[in-house]
Amino acid sequence: MLKTTEFYRTGALEVARIRATGTAEFARHTHAEYVISATLSGNEDVWLDGRTFSSPAGTATVYNPFAIQASAFNPSAGDTEFVSLYLEPQLLAEIASANGLTSRASAQEVSQGVFADASLHQRIVDLYHATRSLGADRHAQADTLEYDTALTELAAALLTNGHTHAPHARSKRLSAQRLSGVQTFMRERLDAPVKLDELATIADVSKFHLIRAFKDAFGMSPGKYHMQLRLIEARRLLRAGATIADVAFALGFYDQSHFINAFRKALGVSPLRFATAQHPE
Repeated sequence: MLKTTEFYRTGALEVARIRATGTAEFARHTHAEYVISATLSGNEDVWLDGRTFSSPAGTATVYNPFAIQASAFNPSAGDTEFVSLYLEPQLLAEIASANGLTSRASAQEVSQGVFADASLHQRIVDLYHATRSLGADRHAQADTLEYDTALTELAAALLTNGHTHAPHARSKRLSAQRLSGVQTFMRERLDAPVKLDELATIADVSKFHLIRAFKDAFGMSPGKYHMQLRLIEARRLLRAGATIADVAFALGFYDQSHFINAFRKALGVSPLRFATAQHPE
């Protein structure tokens, strides 16, 4: 049996999490989109344009638009669970062109098949989590920084996958001064999420090159770095006696629940416990 346990749509991207139990299978079919999947558990036997592949946990599958594909799942390997992304061709073309990843303005074929590529697998999972976070948010001012980062990095991974040489890139080196300008902007904008477009404009580079330079310099994405800055300020405000509601409002979180979850995820403790530990009664 095949069951879609999660499904999200944002713009030209759809994301599904699917579980296969028993002797489940997908008959031969095709999609108008790129289909990019990460196998999380079990094993998928893939038929792709007359060739067969095995996709165990930790591998990624990539299909170009209109590729003929089929899948079967062997119950002896246990339940198979995977995340699938359905990416419209024009979206990949736009991201690639805007970030200097290709000289073409139209959609193109990428390397397809099954790949034992931990980096590509992680990019798929990262975009799944980022899209999932947006799907769970019911507020108009969604924080898209991590989503844009994950989408840009996946596009780059697809275009470099299986290629010996890096893709076409109209790149500029990101100087320490321009990187410092991005940091300054982040520090001055602790009261709201920031957008990747804003940061790339300040640095005067593409979003892809900003992400790469930022990770090289700080070991984390711009979104995670900005969240760390906001949570540092949250701790300062809590130590000063501010309420959780006041801190959440001051730092531009959607609501108290969003703030509490972000605080607990980063620090392993709730803001209430943190505040009471600093101010024992």
